[in-house]
Amino acid sequence: MKQELMQSLLDKYFAGESSLQEEAQLKQLLQDEQGSAAQQQYQAWFQFLEQETDIQLDDDFDAKIMQKIEASLAPAPVVRKLPISWMLRVAAVFALVAAGLWWMTRTNPVAQPLVAEAKVIDWSKYEPKTAEEAYQITRKAFRRVATELNEGTEIASESVGKMEEMGRMFK
Repeated sequence: MKQELMQSLLDKYFAGESSLQEEAQLKQLLQDEQGSAAQQQYQAWFQFLEQETDIQLDDDFDAKIMQKIEASLAPAPVVRKLPISWMLRVAAVFALVAAGLWWMTRTNPVAQPLVAEAKVIDWSKYEPKTAEEAYQITRKAFRRVATELNEGTEIASESVGKMEEMGRMFK
């Protein structure tokens, strides 16, 4: 009789249809009787559940969990290394610059002056002595500028005329 009751209570329990009173009755039956090997497994199962309900969390459990969550959210520092090819390129540029500087100092020694000394010209002999002489020099300069401008204007007008003829040919 007890075996049948125990089996029906087990069936209800695993189907999820048992009440709290029926679960308590099932636990009591399993503790009181030594049944078959299958029932002994269920007895071990209910003892395990009983032990698990007695487990208590530490006071600092929340702090430990939050610390682990924050540690997992913090990005890991990124260490970037330059590949060896970049270092070789930088070294090659440095070597070329050093060789160029050495070659420049070798071909142009500092002992040789870079600029020849300028000769001093006495401009006082070219200055006009009187106002009339200055007027004549200025007039000659203006006449020469006017002549050059007129020649340039003639050349430009001839070129424009040629361009007009070419324009008529292509129309």
